Amino acid sequence: MERKIVAIIFGSILLFQASYCYSNDTMNGIVFEDSNRNLRMDPGEKGIPDILVSNQIDVVATDENGQYRLPVPGEEFIIFVVKSPHYSLPLNQNNLPQFYYIHQPQGSPKLKYAGIEPTGALPEMVHFPLYPSRKTNRFKTIVFSDPQPGSHEQIHFIRDDVIAKLNGADAEFGITLGDITSDNLSFYNRYNEIVAQIGIPFYNVPGNHDMNYDVKDDQYSLETYKKHFGPPYYAFEYGMISFIVLDSVTWYGKTDDREGYYIGKLGDKQLQWIENYLNHVPAENLVVFLMHIPIHCTLETGDSVRITDREKLFDLVKKRNHLLALAGHMHIIDQVHLDREVGWKSDVPFPHITCGAVSGSWWSGPKDERGIPCAMAHDGAPNGYHIFHFTGNRFTQKFKAANEDDSYQMRITSPQGVISKQEIHQKKIIVNAFNADPTSIVEYQMDNAQPRRMTNTAMIDPFIIDYHEKNKELMPDWVEPATATHIWIAPQPEFLSVGVHKLTIQVLNQYGREYIQSAIFEIGE
Repeated sequence: MERKIVAIIFGSILLFQASYCYSNDTMNGIVFEDSNRNLRMDPGEKGIPDILVSNQIDVVATDENGQYRLPVPGEEFIIFVVKSPHYSLPLNQNNLPQFYYIHQPQGSPKLKYAGIEPTGALPEMVHFPLYPSRKTNRFKTIVFSDPQPGSHEQIHFIRDDVIAKLNGADAEFGITLGDITSDNLSFYNRYNEIVAQIGIPFYNVPGNHDMNYDVKDDQYSLETYKKHFGPPYYAFEYGMISFIVLDSVTWYGKTDDREGYYIGKLGDKQLQWIENYLNHVPAENLVVFLMHIPIHCTLETGDSVRITDREKLFDLVKKRNHLLALAGHMHIIDQVHLDREVGWKSDVPFPHITCGAVSGSWWSGPKDERGIPCAMAHDGAPNGYHIFHFTGNRFTQKFKAANEDDSYQMRITSPQGVISKQEIHQKKIIVNAFNADPTSIVEYQMDNAQPRRMTNTAMIDPFIIDYHEKNKELMPDWVEPATATHIWIAPQPEFLSVGVHKLTIQVLNQYGREYIQSAIFEIGE
């Protein structure tokens, strides 16, 4: 029996050599430096040693000739290359990285949204082209969470509220942390075409709204996602950062006895792959886990808002000193250091950031002069995205509110307007510092008095309560004000008198960045 040799090209395969005999239990190929970027291994182009290749379980490094050999793990699998810091990946017309070959002889089952076409017999060899590039230990990346358009109009909102302002961004690449759409998977093409205008590679993570709900279990729940984006879990490397994309959503389909539902879970197969990959990752690298459902949710409970088998993940990284987890799903900003209460048994800091949503409150609320909803998230933060800066194995990040400048990092909720002298001491000073974590220092200065420290308090921002009450007819009835972990409060000073006062807030965040904002209010008789 014979199989053909193929090279990966824009999500499909390109036949380019004669057929060879093969063994049913191994997969072979070459990772090569594609100097002329024609996606073919031409005479004179050499294989690249020490590039990692995986079959979704095993992870091997190429030999001195760029050759790899992997077990065939079953009838269906995806084979992919791990991008090295010294090389870049081919991109398709929508700037989506092309680093995988999907082997699915019979294709996907019949689905509402199309999945994988039948691939036929397993080829003898699969070659992966990489492009030479300069390794950099300093770079920037854009992180989206939950763009989640549920209509073509909402894709307009994404385009005009976020993407148009990022055209030509100097980031190395972008990431979307799941819920790329809101159940209608036919939107992928248009969404990808719009995001491509930013002009950088974009990696993607599957979310619960990216699933094929018309399947009975998790096996075929991401067929349309795979068609557009490739493997549901994988890794790529820039500088001293090892990014690990996780599929943190497990689907249990509808049966005669119940409706379909999902939980946060990695599963043993994915955990085994993570362990195998980490065996190749230097101890000094920062390992960044990218996921949709978070490892842990501070403010909500239930298996749909946390990874239920997280302690198995913790066991794999408990001896590592440089870790970071980024998640979406919650449509709030929440920053914590995982601790023993959630199963993290190491004393090494493990920062976990639930990132703010591009769609905010699911593209709801009053529309502005552009016709775009305010989309205020239910923790009182605006809709937007994060920008991460990596230097060596360290990181900093900031939140960028959509349609606001970089300095917009807080809202002074109280005091505002005109307050009677009888009421002033009943009203606390309240600040929502959207992207500050509990270690940040927030101070207030009233008029020319000395600055005073404020207290971080998990609470519902009174602003968002009022906002929801005023705009409830413009919002889904299931969107409710949520507790925020980024609120700071202080009592009013005793010396306030009738008249005009200036309140100045200074935030010194966890990365040493300082933000200042002022409010003018009056005290009346």
